Amino acid sequence: MSATLRIARSEDESRAIRLVAACHDEIGRAPDPQDRDIAIAALLSGEAPGAFYLIGPPSSPVGYLSVSFGHSIAQGGTVAYLDELYIRPPVRGRGMATEALMALLKMLSQHGVRAVHAPAPPQGGTRLFDRLRFEAEEAPTLTRLL
Repeated sequence: MSATLRIARSEDESRAIRLVAACHDEIGRAPDPQDRDIAIAALLSGEAPGAFYLIGPPSSPVGYLSVSFGHSIAQGGTVAYLDELYIRPPVRGRGMATEALMALLKMLSQHGVRAVHAPAPPQGGTRLFDRLRFEAEEAPTLTRLL
């Protein structure tokens, strides 16, 4: 099975919502479903500065990744933030997350993105990011929800 990436569009909204809900259920994240669906719709419609990619066959995607974009003076331009990466449990362990993330990194680099930031995975979950040469930053990120 190939980890082909395809930018999701508005007509993919129901697939995207199902995949994100499955991811959030699995990891115990419980955002308000209405807020979650609005955030997904904003990415799919192009309203938000980011992209939602479906992974796998168009008729039956096996996962997704979501990125948002910002600007960094220190890094000299546009940066991307990997918000979420998910592969359905039955098809994990086949290298699709690595393949999808490698394709994303190549594509973003070709479009002038200077860095990709990703949240640190739980203890022991760094193999994917180690393989792709992500480096831990010294300063942890602070967040204030509004």
